[in-house]
Amino acid sequence: MSRVSALLFSILLANNLRAQVKPNNYTDYHVHLQDSATVQLGYRMMKAFHLKATKMDSLCFDADTIIKRLDKAKFYSAWIISNAYWFGSPVTPVENEYEEVKKQNDWIAAQAARDLDRLKAFMSVNPLKPYAIGEIERCAATKRFAGLKLHFANSKVNLFDKAQVKQLQKVFAVVNKYNLLLLVHFRNGQKWDGIANTEILLKQILPFAGNTKVVIAHMAGWGGYDRQTDKALALIAAYLHSGKTPHLYLDISAVFPLGSDKDPVKPIKGRVTWHPLIALKKQIEKIGTDHIVFGTDWPLTDIDTYIKMLNKSLGKQTTQQILNTRVVAN
Repeated sequence: MSRVSALLFSILLANNLRAQVKPNNYTDYHVHLQDSATVQLGYRMMKAFHLKATKMDSLCFDADTIIKRLDKAKFYSAWIISNAYWFGSPVTPVENEYEEVKKQNDWIAAQAARDLDRLKAFMSVNPLKPYAIGEIERCAATKRFAGLKLHFANSKVNLFDKAQVKQLQKVFAVVNKYNLLLLVHFRNGQKWDGIANTEILLKQILPFAGNTKVVIAHMAGWGGYDRQTDKALALIAAYLHSGKTPHLYLDISAVFPLGSDKDPVKPIKGRVTWHPLIALKKQIEKIGTDHIVFGTDWPLTDIDTYIKMLNKSLGKQTTQQILNTRVVAN
């Protein structure tokens, strides 16, 4: 081999090795992207919920944005979530609803296609819509999606409605049929019975997911941590330890800071009866960090910022164990 050939071979080999070397193999399991249509609808949605918009709400975030923040934090991959379910929300009706839903799902797939190894696309849909099953099947047939995101609050899901439960059973079954992952924002409202809702989920809906790996967002809540979320987690912990399914996980996105807790500490005769952080730590210990994954709910917060919150609140050892937990398709 000539010196020139040897040099070229060395360069190619080095480049190949660099391509195979991954940064810390961590994943952000809860990431939202925003195109211009999402930004515009987001303003309508915040107005409907009487929320104040921030600067981040006016910005568009695409695959390049996510790759840069992954590189900065030395993370490898992210689950990127379609905002299509926003366009099917009864809170903010849109014209040509199903066409807009399809556009959002197709857009997120196109973003993931820019780096298929690092970005995993999650379609989304309001599961109660008549087109829900068809849209999941349409997306699944393209082989461009790793999973499905459901948002019970945004979609106004009521688990005490038997017809809705039956529809959710069909949705979970079709996810299993196509071997998709499933990410579920489970809590559907402020006035929420953690025990009653979780019992329905675990007993009547989750069995239809079969071997599907299901991740329940925000530690079964919707941000912060309160008593009802704690009650839901207690049932989930017991369910996991019953051996009924090894395929159930939780993500810890948007739990910290705990300031959104509406159920304050109540001392009785000098004794604290309940404290959100103490309660959460107990549930994490029961569940086990091998069933808890890291997520930021970007653009709510960024990776390094959220890791600092977790380190401070849960300790570096527990945080590292969560970072090390993996969920991949079967």
